[in-house]
Amino acid sequence: MAKQWKKEDETYLRRYAKDRHVGELAERFKTDAATVLLKLKELEVEALDSVEPAPLEGSHQLDLYERALRALHAGKWSEAVEGFEKVVAQGDQPDLINRARRYLTVATERNEGAQKTEAEDPYLLAIYERNRGEFDAAMSIASAGGRRARDPRFAYLVASIHVARGEFDEAAEFLGTAIELDPMSRIHACNDAEFVEFRADPQYAALFAE
Repeated sequence: MAKQWKKEDETYLRRYAKDRHVGELAERFKTDAATVLLKLKELEVEALDSVEPAPLEGSHQLDLYERALRALHAGKWSEAVEGFEKVVAQGDQPDLINRARRYLTVATERNEGAQKTEAEDPYLLAIYERNRGEFDAAMSIASAGGRRARDPRFAYLVASIHVARGEFDEAAEFLGTAIELDPMSRIHACNDAEFVEFRADPQYAALFAE
């Protein structure tokens, strides 16, 4: 399961990461170095041993490396793997090659994990895509094969995406479907922090009434 970062974790990283090695941070947060590296990249924070090299400007290898980094940061794992592999194979700057190898390991692990998740449970993949802000991808998975109309988990997920987008009428439709399929969905919605604004709208109060 993916590491769930708390606000206090992010605060710690911003304040202390520069004085710690990636391995130390991984041990503190009970996760792996790859996960820590991705979080540091997201927060634009450096650990002692995660400082980027300074390759020659304008080089082809640097361009490949930066594109691969952008793909990694965006969660496009297969694209990142391909890019870092090219840097390793074609590069002539040792520091850049070493850095690419390190991120290649991260990207490969994430790519394999995503493929495994998709094969094992499409719901987990949909949740994964939703949590990283890829709403269209999550919606596509939740809609495939009519899942959102027959599985309360997917109906609820679609409702949460519409809420995140401010599309309350659509959210009401799918939350209603989720509740019809599984009455427990109402209880979840009543306690879901993401539904606060939605619950406060009198127009949809009936959905949350016991």
